[in-house]
Amino acid sequence: MADNISIDGIAYIVGRIVEKVREAVKESKDDKKDSFKDGRALAYYEILDILRTELSVREISLEEIGLDFDLEKELL
Repeated sequence: MADNISIDGIAYIVGRIVEKVREAVKESKDDKKDSFKDGRALAYYEILDILRTELSVREISLEEIGLDFDLEKELL
């Protein structure tokens, strides 16, 4: 088992999460009455927000990871 993960590995994982959050946001907007779908989209947003904070603290480029966009504007 690898002890460290590369920036490319982190970027791949983040990309998968971003893909899923965009799907969840679309589903939530398409069915505004379904609180589960809304909660799912918010949970994904919170995951990306935590990742963004932790990567910034470690001085890892958000652009290189694929998190250099306005989370609130795009996902809320």
